[in-house]
Amino acid sequence: MDTLVERTTKMEKASYGSWFFGQNIIYMVVTSYLAIFLTDEVGILEAVVGTLFLVARIWDAINDPILGGVVDKYQPKKGKFMPWINAVTIFLPIITIFLFWNFNGNGTFNIVYAYLSYIIWGMLYTISDVPIFALATTMTEKTYERTKLIAIGRLAAGVASMLIGLIAPVMIVEMGYTLMVVIFMGISLLVMIPLRFFVKERVIKKRERPVTLKTMFKAVFNNKYLLIFYLSYIAVNTTFTTMTIAPYFAKWNLGNLELLTTIYATLAVPMIIIPIILPAMVKKFGKYKIFMTGLGVSIVFSILQYFVGYDLFILFLIINFVRLTGLLLPMTMNGMFSADCVEYGAYVTGERNEGVTFSVQTFSTKLGSAFSAALALFVISAYGYVGTNLVQSSQALQGIWVALTLVPVLGLIIAFIIFGFMYKLNEEDVEKMVVEMKKKDDMKVKKE
Repeated sequence: MDTLVERTTKMEKASYGSWFFGQNIIYMVVTSYLAIFLTDEVGILEAVVGTLFLVARIWDAINDPILGGVVDKYQPKKGKFMPWINAVTIFLPIITIFLFWNFNGNGTFNIVYAYLSYIIWGMLYTISDVPIFALATTMTEKTYERTKLIAIGRLAAGVASMLIGLIAPVMIVEMGYTLMVVIFMGISLLVMIPLRFFVKERVIKKRERPVTLKTMFKAVFNNKYLLIFYLSYIAVNTTFTTMTIAPYFAKWNLGNLELLTTIYATLAVPMIIIPIILPAMVKKFGKYKIFMTGLGVSIVFSILQYFVGYDLFILFLIINFVRLTGLLLPMTMNGMFSADCVEYGAYVTGERNEGVTFSVQTFSTKLGSAFSAALALFVISAYGYVGTNLVQSSQALQGIWVALTLVPVLGLIIAFIIFGFMYKLNEEDVEKMVVEMKKKDDMKVKKE
């Protein structure tokens, strides 16, 4: 008889998805518009902003595993992950507003303020992102049920992306960056609140030993599949310059920022479709085949897009849709692979380190997005882009096009090689591990 806990209510699923919706409004606003806000509105040089993103992520490299370890070590009475999520629900939207506040100060003030606000934002985002993915492992033990929960979260993320992509560019033109952010942060706060009232943690396993720095490193480096997957994921995410460079491309190459709405539709549509069909695809084909197919499609169509160009805008959009669909297939699966790696790590080491495991996911996402943003800015700066110019040179426009199309190919190829040859963990193995560990736990309880 299958004794794995799998019951989650419709309200829990809705609240879980709603929280992802709010969180990804925040993430999309920052990822899509912070760079161009700092360069073109505040007036900070492109290379300086790129360095800012790098420095902030070096700090994240230090604090992400620490925060993940803290989540694993301290288990408040009201749940293992919920208290952390509840603590940042209000503060994360607020600090995002401060990120987009232009004080019109001198150069030094603007740079210092950008550093402080962005680093604080990154830490608060970590406190929210590590527990929300790990929460699925305490809501149910059933791997397929967890896949559905994470797919719901990804669907909500896709809807949030579409909302930001379709509406934010028009709002920026009409009312500016800051007011746009204020409105969206109000929305995000409202939709994130229900989680605290409706979601229940059912599968909380007490630790036999306290978490130390040694056990934290052991949890990460003894989990070979966690490292393999996230090396691949970081390679893809580090060169995914689309989110940063798309506003520059619409504003300068196309000459109309509002066309960003149409471009982002080619990103948002697959972000909505993929989570809907992904659980069934995983059940039929397995995560490995889907991951590899997505990488291959994106490599081919990224190169094709560069040579076809954007003079025929409709053709550009079609190719963009296909290449981003291929790219988003593997990128959407990070939570699913993390959940599998939690079970693998517990099976191999005897320790369940959800917080540390999912902190690797959060760190990889933020590291990749920051490096991709920095990379995009360094590329266009090298091609002669200056944000305060009224007109960009043909060379600067070419730099924007290279950053949009060719730069992502490098990371895709690296990920294709690493993941393709080294990742061997499949769904059936994970399910067997979960059942076997469940039997051992039941036998231990009976002996006690």
